[in-house]
Amino acid sequence: MVNHLRTGITVLAFIILITAGITALSPPGQASAAAIEFTDSINAQLDATADKAGKNGSKLRKQYTDFKSSRTQILSLDDRTSALHYDNESKASAVRKAISNIDASKISKLEEQVKTTKSKYQPLYTSYTSFNKQVAAANKLKDKSLYKVLKAQAEGMKLVVDITKQDLKSKEAALKTAKSERTKKQKQIRSVLSEIDTVKTKIKAEKSAISTPNKQLTTEWSNFKAAVKKNDADRATDTLARLLTLSTQINTKKQNIYNHESKVSSIIQRANSMLP
Repeated sequence: MVNHLRTGITVLAFIILITAGITALSPPGQASAAAIEFTDSINAQLDATADKAGKNGSKLRKQYTDFKSSRTQILSLDDRTSALHYDNESKASAVRKAISNIDASKISKLEEQVKTTKSKYQPLYTSYTSFNKQVAAANKLKDKSLYKVLKAQAEGMKLVVDITKQDLKSKEAALKTAKSERTKKQKQIRSVLSEIDTVKTKIKAEKSAISTPNKQLTTEWSNFKAAVKKNDADRATDTLARLLTLSTQINTKKQNIYNHESKVSSIIQRANSMLP
């Protein structure tokens, strides 16, 4: 029994976590959309209230139609903003990956050349070092004849060693230059991408600012539903006026968010155009 109870609690906790995750991942606008629903029942109550309002009925219907239109615009804007946001995230990720791969093939080739050159010349350097040790030993033994022979051979090898060292140095310099140029390119493009951070801060501020009018909208919508249910035209008109004002405020801020996402898109395009 205890085991079954523990299993049930675990499953319930898992479901709660999943539900919370889905809510957190929902695109902006879905929560408010669920709170504002233009059902057949509400439409019928509105018509009944408007009919009883006499000459003010047309005003009430227009307010209701305008509010519905405003909500449709907001939901459409949410969809476009969400699509643009995910597109920006995908493209920004692609640009960052491309930045890491700048001149990768070129540098890999130069690194291989340096490695191969070192490996090719190492036997020569080893022989040259050995000869110099023999020269030093002959000199220490006061064997002038051997010393002269070995010294001449060492000097002959030195010319070749100097040439190979210059060749290796040239290849290492080319590699160093290529890496330096890559770093410069990467820094320039990343600097452009960093402009996104400022825009994202503005987006965050706009989203935060939407919270208050969204809550007020939900409250006023409840007030409106209560008004039309009682066929209270005056109260319905007042609540619709406030709903329209709040909806306009929300729409403005969401338009600002969309504009900011558009700016992010432009930044990404500019960074992408800088890729070699």
